[in-house]
Amino acid sequence: MPLSYRVLEVSIYSLINFFPFMLLALYPFRRQLRFGRNGTILLILLLIAVQIGVGITAAFISDRKGILSLISTMTYGLFFLLGIKAAFGKLLFTLLMLSNVANLVVVDAKCLEGLIFGVEMARQSYRYTCSVCMLVCSVAAGIPLFLYFRRYYSDGLSKQAGALAWNYLWLIPATFYLSWMWHMYGSEESALEIALRPSSALLMLFINLGAFLIYHTVVRLINELERNQILASRNYQLAVQTLQYESLSRQIDDARQARHDIRHHITILDDLLSSGEYDRLHQYLQSYKKSLPDNSPIQLCGHYAVNTVLLYFQQQAADAEIAFTVSAQLPAQIGIPDDVLSVLLGNLLENALEACRSVRDREPEISVRLRTQTDAFFVQIENTYGGKLIRDRENRYLSTKNGARGGVKASVWNPSGT
Repeated sequence: MPLSYRVLEVSIYSLINFFPFMLLALYPFRRQLRFGRNGTILLILLLIAVQIGVGITAAFISDRKGILSLISTMTYGLFFLLGIKAAFGKLLFTLLMLSNVANLVVVDAKCLEGLIFGVEMARQSYRYTCSVCMLVCSVAAGIPLFLYFRRYYSDGLSKQAGALAWNYLWLIPATFYLSWMWHMYGSEESALEIALRPSSALLMLFINLGAFLIYHTVVRLINELERNQILASRNYQLAVQTLQYESLSRQIDDARQARHDIRHHITILDDLLSSGEYDRLHQYLQSYKKSLPDNSPIQLCGHYAVNTVLLYFQQQAADAEIAFTVSAQLPAQIGIPDDVLSVLLGNLLENALEACRSVRDREPEISVRLRTQTDAFFVQIENTYGGKLIRDRENRYLSTKNGARGGVKASVWNPSGT
């Protein structure tokens, strides 16, 4: 067989072996390309050259196929880590999941080649017969996968819920990948002989179906978690709006009662003034001042959702006798979803209230400053704190809430503790 023909045969095999699954892996992250379309195409061409080179090397060095397969996978992963701006866990989960499917295609294609073209032909590595069988198996597996990615998986990856969970979820497909490597290359029997057995192909198929069921469960849980967070956010907004309505209704009732009692107060004030009882007049005025309805503003900023949250916590602070000042220069629209803003400000202000309630040696206070500038949203919340500030070795402040140890970068404006 001419060397050039053999190289072409191996090159076609290597291309079919990885290119369809590379496109599938790119699909969920198509809007997160780090270097744009042209830069990504250049990286793809470089990756194709590397994969073909690994395939040609494996074709002529038969005792290093396991190591070369690992190198191929690592190069594949490096391409995605460099070319896509996405969480590491999401990338690794996707790559390992598709690597497992690609391994299934290789085993099933080799088994199919033995059944159709004969075992002797199938024992030869990287032949055109295997490429044909692999193309058939890739289409059979790739089309359902693409439809699944388009309908479910891409949407699950885009969710903000469960962001930290992805740092560990990749261990699920990693376990299946390592099991496959051990099954194919950890036995005294050659990987080729194992792949030629129909029982091995069926075993790999059922293992991948079980793994895919787990993958789908993960995606469904992520989507469900996102829906629960949205529902919790909406419930939170409803509770805030309800309290705002109650506060407004109370102010209206107080104002109505004040108008009803004004004639009585005027009569008493006039009588005290006429009789020259200025001390009693002063006491009465002070008492009347305390009974006046709450004159706190009901419009703290122009953004409806933010205004609602601020009013809610303003009332909470007033009930706890905590000074609450707000400077919010926000337009009606700032380009951030209302539920995101509500959860963000709600968590920050809830923590500030909790910190102020523990203060005993001075008057607690909370200061809120919000503003927008071009495409940025600035939030500054200062509150009195009576505990001890804890920092890690990197000078980051550590949370003391519920025993948490998460570090955050922060700065203290007032060294006295506010």
